[in-house]
Amino acid sequence: MQKYLFVLVSLFCCVLSKGQITIIGHNELNNSPLLNTIIYVKQDGVLKETINTKSSANFMVKLKFDHDYSIYFNNTKCQTMFLEVKGTNIPSEKQEINMVHELNIPFVIKTDEDIDTTAFRKAFCRIVFDGNSKMIADSAYNSKFNKTILKGTPQLTEVKENDPSQELPVIISGQVCLNKNLKLPITKQQITAIDKNGKTLKTTSSNRFGAFTFTGIKASEVVKIKISAKDAESATAKFTLFNSNKILVADAKPVNGNCEWNLKPEELKSLINNQYTSNIGGKLVLASGPQKKFFANKTIYLCNKYNTIIQKTTTNVLGAFVFEGLKPESGYFLGVDGKEVGSGEKLDLLNKDDNYVRFFDTIAGNRKSLKLNTNYNEMFNSISISEDEMKMNVNAKVYGDHNTNPLGKIKIILLNENYLVIDSVLTDDFGAFKFKYLPFLKRFYLSANNSDNVLDAFKNILIYTLDDKLVKIITNEKGKRFIYKPIEAEINKIKDIELDDPWLELITKKNTKKDNNTIIENILFETNKTDLLPQAQEVLNKVILVLKTNKSIKIEISAHTDSKGTDADNLKLSQLRAKTALNYIIAGGVDMDRIISIGYGEGKLLNKCSGNVPCSEIEHAQNRRVEFKILEN
Repeated sequence: MQKYLFVLVSLFCCVLSKGQITIIGHNELNNSPLLNTIIYVKQDGVLKETINTKSSANFMVKLKFDHDYSIYFNNTKCQTMFLEVKGTNIPSEKQEINMVHELNIPFVIKTDEDIDTTAFRKAFCRIVFDGNSKMIADSAYNSKFNKTILKGTPQLTEVKENDPSQELPVIISGQVCLNKNLKLPITKQQITAIDKNGKTLKTTSSNRFGAFTFTGIKASEVVKIKISAKDAESATAKFTLFNSNKILVADAKPVNGNCEWNLKPEELKSLINNQYTSNIGGKLVLASGPQKKFFANKTIYLCNKYNTIIQKTTTNVLGAFVFEGLKPESGYFLGVDGKEVGSGEKLDLLNKDDNYVRFFDTIAGNRKSLKLNTNYNEMFNSISISEDEMKMNVNAKVYGDHNTNPLGKIKIILLNENYLVIDSVLTDDFGAFKFKYLPFLKRFYLSANNSDNVLDAFKNILIYTLDDKLVKIITNEKGKRFIYKPIEAEINKIKDIELDDPWLELITKKNTKKDNNTIIENILFETNKTDLLPQAQEVLNKVILVLKTNKSIKIEISAHTDSKGTDADNLKLSQLRAKTALNYIIAGGVDMDRIISIGYGEGKLLNKCSGNVPCSEIEHAQNRRVEFKILEN
């Protein structure tokens, strides 16, 4: 309220004066007002005014035409920075206008490890004349500056040969699975790095897809990696160690509840990945008493430990989100705008498997937040996701020479880094194109089909985001194939990531044309019971949303057990569980004529674990499932 009152008073004062540039600013740190800021105004390099905001976060500066200005901002706990106001080159006939420009000043903490403070040697913002009647932000300059603020993944120095004293710690990362099968990860198990004397160097645990990371140890010290092997009940079981690129490193058999890999130098080297980062994904559910709804189409922020925004994205219709590139053993906050969570409401975080993780229990600035540490603790492990569980959308607009020339009905081709075609699509009449729900790629290229030499009429091809922000100007060479190779910063502007969920396509496309019309869910029940656990209810809530949204389908629910117990008992149990799921969906408001429930017991096992065949608990768990077959209505 204070902010808006200040603006109204400022604008009233501006009306009374003519022929000047007025800058109205609001100092903020992590979206919260920042008080006690000293502001220095320099005109053509000479100090002209000093302002102390004291108990206010707002300020107003009045400037004359025919001069350039640098406005510096100094706050004790924040990085000193400045903005530029270009008041020259404004025609004299325009200098009778009172040009008002309002902006937020986004301060950052000077000790923030994710911020490159050297970037602030340049102006963080430039304000220029728009050629008509007002001052505006120079979006091209400001966008270029913003790319320089955040540091990338730190480069760790390689081991210097023949000089052990200069060796620096490395990042060792890998993934553990059963019998070379990446679909059978060894989860939630303690993993230890051991030196030649049998001493523990570091201990961590595997996440929900079997991945682990060690940081802060020297490669020359590691000779062995050990993992607890509680799930290895079968004499034929082997634990397989992969590196972070899913390349097999070594196999070993569990002995006395543990499994060890004695690493050869080349095996250890393949596990070193100093650029390793993690991805997280989950779903947000807003709860008000017993009522729940997906936290859909809302902004969620990934912030570092200082609450500086590192990334932001929008949840999808199921409340799902993904963030990539989290550094090992670092502190973060997940946050949403506080106004989106009402009094008496609770925002729950679920993981990809719809298991409850935690609720947002922290207030950080104006955001409702949840603290996260990437040290492979239980919470982080439960929301870690692999690239196989991520889908990407690529969206942009294409113009020729100027954004008044949209390139409509042009075939855009998406290529991977090996120049293999992934997909193609036509631009619409406004030059826009969308690739939806494709397998995740860290790097990709875009090409355009220059049929009838349509592109040869233009000197440059312009790439814009769908919200009309310039991404790239590409020189177009006649007679040559057009191809755009976006750098990482550009990729992040035209790509967004989604959490892979087989139900999503049925909601967004509203059809039944799927490569596989059977969806398998790990709906959990207590042993020999039919009551739905909270995780099962969250899965079925998605099914209810799908059936309510997409009226063209109905579903068949089939429940399956493992081979433990008698055939008759397993059949009866599966039938009751399928019926329980059916009743829950009907109670959610879906017509019972659209649902069929069947129990198969152990009649349709997914693997060899029938009868007395020795199997691990992980393999038995594969067979305990509920399947949903999508049928046309």
